[in-house]
Amino acid sequence: MTDERLKIVKYINDPVYGGIGITQLELDLISTPVFQRLRGLKQVARLNFIFPSAEHSRYVHSIGVLYIMSLMTEQLEKQGMLDPEDVVKMRVAALLHDIGHYPLSHLGEAVYSYCMDREGETEKKPLYYMASFHSKSADHEYLGKYIVTHNLELRSILEKYGLDPEEIGEIFTGECGARNMVYTQLIHSSLDADRLDYMLRDSYQTGVKYGMVNLQYLVRLLMVVEDPSLRGNNKVLAFNKKGQYVVEHFLMSRYFYYSQVIFHKTNVAFEGMVKCMYIRLVQSGHFLYQSLEEIQESINDEKFLSFNDSFLETAAKEYYDHTEDEEFKRLYEMFRDRIRPKVIFEMKDMYENSPSQEFSVLKYELQKNPDKISELIGTDRWGYQIAPLMIEKIHNSYKVAEKNADFEDLREAVKLYDMDTGQLSYLAGDKQSVVNKLANYKTEFIRVYVLEEKGKKYDYERMHNEIKEMIS
Repeated sequence: MTDERLKIVKYINDPVYGGIGITQLELDLISTPVFQRLRGLKQVARLNFIFPSAEHSRYVHSIGVLYIMSLMTEQLEKQGMLDPEDVVKMRVAALLHDIGHYPLSHLGEAVYSYCMDREGETEKKPLYYMASFHSKSADHEYLGKYIVTHNLELRSILEKYGLDPEEIGEIFTGECGARNMVYTQLIHSSLDADRLDYMLRDSYQTGVKYGMVNLQYLVRLLMVVEDPSLRGNNKVLAFNKKGQYVVEHFLMSRYFYYSQVIFHKTNVAFEGMVKCMYIRLVQSGHFLYQSLEEIQESINDEKFLSFNDSFLETAAKEYYDHTEDEEFKRLYEMFRDRIRPKVIFEMKDMYENSPSQEFSVLKYELQKNPDKISELIGTDRWGYQIAPLMIEKIHNSYKVAEKNADFEDLREAVKLYDMDTGQLSYLAGDKQSVVNKLANYKTEFIRVYVLEEKGKKYDYERMHNEIKEMIS
């Protein structure tokens, strides 16, 4: 029986996929002002400082995730593994999964997490503390769930079409995983609709080809099978084992994409600088909101629609013109004039059990003794990033029958199903897989950078040597 909610009423032209079919329900959601806000949020924050064409938005990404979800759910529905009600829910969850993003996306998420974790703090922290801070207290997915359940227009549309806003939010936050692992895996796992779109779209927009994966073949490999190690609803998403190599290609591509694009040393340094500027702006009271609570209270107000990248840049310029905060002025000038923070030390380690002694010492000193670093290099205008990368989080010795992994790891990990033997396995546990060889290894980058003051000369070689001597 055909579900009228799945009838395509419009096509959106997309440079990555061509025509994307949209239902009336989805068109109603896309047409809301709160969804249109996503047009003003760049998908990859300030990556366009390094890759100039990376100007795409959370809006186009969300529609792209909807498209990939439509392919995935169509494949599973053909096999009788999903019914039309499942398809409607998953398409809507895919479309709305990023509705809670902040200006500058994950960078803004870190800024509001900082303000949330340091609430009531009056003392201004050194730049190295703000630049290197990382937390997800103000998680965009949970803000997104709050918007879906409390924005009157979104809620009204969902209920009009017989959908529960709470359930839609729980799908993209992953909270429904214990009840329905398949829902969660389609939008929240190592190989899901979200990751597939940002790999393909970011590769297209940046010109970096790491994300060019075989989408159509990957989708054809999808199936739902039973996992005997899970209690209750034990159905999970898996890939036909015969296509193992294309799955491995995706995971390896994602690894190289993160190491070469997202964790590009210039991008990392710029993000640290912008984070400092953004935090000082929010804490000054000269931005729309000073806390997550203020955001939540206004999601039905007109001003929430201005909560985007352009408003942030305008607010920063206005504050720059009137403030006596000299540190903010210096940060803003660096941002405006694209004065790149200088990376003075970087280190990479790939290890199975524990990192090298030098790497461990550097990591410890940066996290526990930042004042010592300031004294060594002669300035507190610095920051650092520790970037961890793994092919698969799950331990490569994990067997389906055992229960020695966290639920999140079980959800995230890619599963394979052998049609000939009827066996379900984890890709990371296949001894013939390159992923198996790398699954236990963790790669970490550490980069230390200086936020230069305009017109001031720095002895970068001395700074580098001081840090090198400290960890020797």
